Amino acid sequence: MTTTPTTSPAHILVVDDEPEIAASLADFLTKQNGLHVSVANDGRAALRFLQEAVGTATEIDLVLLDMRMPGMSGLDVLAWIRRHPDLKYTRVVLLTAAAGSHEKVGALSAGADDYITKPYYMQELLARVQTILRTQQLEKQLQRQGQQLATLNRVGQTVAASLETPEILEAAVKGVKELLEVGLAAALMVESGRLRCKALHDRHGRFTPDDCPPVDRNAGLLGKAFAAQSSFFSNDPTRDPRFDPAVDAPAGLAVTAVIVTPLLVRGRPVGMLCAYNKQDHVFTEVDLDLFASLAGSVGEAIQNSWLFQRIRMRQQDLLESRNTLQALIDGIPHPIYTINDKWQLVAVNKSKADELETTLEALVGQVCYQSFFDRQTPCEHCVAAHTLTHKQAQNWSVSWFGPDRLPREWEIDAYPIPSRQASSARAVIVWQDRTEERRLESSLMQAGKLAAIGQLAAGVAHEINNPLTAVNANAQMLKMVIPVDDENYEAVDLIARAGERAAKVVRGLLDFARQDNYEFVNGSVNESICQALDLVKYQLQSSQIEVHKHFDETLPTAVASWEHLKSVWLNLLLNARDALEGQTRARRIDVTTQLSPDERMVQVLLHDNGKGISAAEAEHIFEPFYTTKDPGKGTGLGLATCHRIIEQHGGDISVVSTPDKGATFVTRLPVKPRAPG
Repeated sequence: MTTTPTTSPAHILVVDDEPEIAASLADFLTKQNGLHVSVANDGRAALRFLQEAVGTATEIDLVLLDMRMPGMSGLDVLAWIRRHPDLKYTRVVLLTAAAGSHEKVGALSAGADDYITKPYYMQELLARVQTILRTQQLEKQLQRQGQQLATLNRVGQTVAASLETPEILEAAVKGVKELLEVGLAAALMVESGRLRCKALHDRHGRFTPDDCPPVDRNAGLLGKAFAAQSSFFSNDPTRDPRFDPAVDAPAGLAVTAVIVTPLLVRGRPVGMLCAYNKQDHVFTEVDLDLFASLAGSVGEAIQNSWLFQRIRMRQQDLLESRNTLQALIDGIPHPIYTINDKWQLVAVNKSKADELETTLEALVGQVCYQSFFDRQTPCEHCVAAHTLTHKQAQNWSVSWFGPDRLPREWEIDAYPIPSRQASSARAVIVWQDRTEERRLESSLMQAGKLAAIGQLAAGVAHEINNPLTAVNANAQMLKMVIPVDDENYEAVDLIARAGERAAKVVRGLLDFARQDNYEFVNGSVNESICQALDLVKYQLQSSQIEVHKHFDETLPTAVASWEHLKSVWLNLLLNARDALEGQTRARRIDVTTQLSPDERMVQVLLHDNGKGISAAEAEHIFEPFYTTKDPGKGTGLGLATCHRIIEQHGGDISVVSTPDKGATFVTRLPVKPRAPG
């Protein structure tokens, strides 16, 4: 049940220098209307009384003030009241014996709320006092309600500003205490089918949430309000049959008044707000409306908090999925990146960032062709625009020469990313380095051709060698018996020299086809090249060729047949010398040693700036008997032999050349070579 709030009687101060008049007036007001009346017999006594009553239970609501008093007049007292910061709004009625309008206007102008002319009629005076007190009471209520609304607005903003449910409930119980001026406020939430206290604010600090027992959702005033989704208050809970002190309040709390309201989220009760023991002892319907309004703000804040938590969990899931995907992409050694229709980088994998020696964060948002190739327009080879525009996958290849003059060949794929927004086209670009794959394909093809040629050469050499031996032997015997001045001597000598040349070719074929015994020992590739350079130093200097060495001094030692390797270096150096012959510009040979990117191979790059080799010539350059030299200056077996020696070491040799820009022979040897076959 609810109780109509009672109000304490108004306190009136009667100030008159005639004690009999003041006493009779006080007696009348007390008996007729139950007012609390105090008396002061002069102005200074009135000032002292008013000052001492400020902020106490005896604070004055209305002053009945005689206008003419000795010492300090009523107007002086009125002026003091209007200047006082705590009393300037106190109601004042002047009692005057003057009937003229001049004094009445002066009284009202000085700040009096009303005036009564002596002699006055008691009933008229009482009516005027009641009217003024009634107006004052209404103003006080309006002022209090305005303050409460301002407090409600401030508390509501504080509650709405938080996205964490515990913080919302803490702000709510503190706000309830401030809004309703109660001794204790608590917030309960449904947990495991019962209402459990999650936040509590006690003005005296005696209770905590642990002091509140769990409440069944149908027990006591709290349970009934929760089940009915209604707000209640009781100013005499001991006589309220709905109130159960065992569940409706912390143990040990003497409850004189209680107010409860459910917390609703989307129309469903999820908890309760409750407050106990209002400081003026009673709750009102206005308090109930304010309390329910605050509970509505708290319910909305809880709903927002739960939505935020779900969004945050979803974001966390998305972030974990993104991180997993990014980790997978970062684990791919090929460069991968995503671009939008403005060619801006949306995402980049670690391989691409490491290649550019920068960070992922520094690349995102940059234009791809500016960041990767320092260009102001898209690359000519790129067809990703077709993928962005038509949402179709594309594939293309691109090749160029690196800083070491070696070719690089890449295969590029562009895949569209599905999107519901037509204005936000994106594509994933995947680069795959095909350089090593192409090199292996070329090496395997060359090895196959050389193996077949080697077998053929061995058979042919053996078949030719026997008749050639007979020809050479008989030619030598004829030279021994025919005089030099004989006309047939020149023909026999020509046969002998041709036979010797043919024999040299046969020996070369046999050397090429024969599987020599390789003696592998530990040694330095750099030192092996230096030894070969020393052997041809004079020949290179005679040809006015400068040799520039670019050795990696940190190269690991290798296991090799060093005499065979030395013959490879000599062959390559002499070929470079021949390629530079007749060149008018400065002649130069660069010898570079380095580790391969995967650090499993030692690379030797021998570059000359001669006339170069055409693509058609490079295709056959390691085949036996193929030579680009003038007739009589080469057998065409040198590079074929070099290829066989490097192959026996488990490595490979290739050539990179552009006509008029020189040639680069690339020899690769494993750090740990396989055993020769």
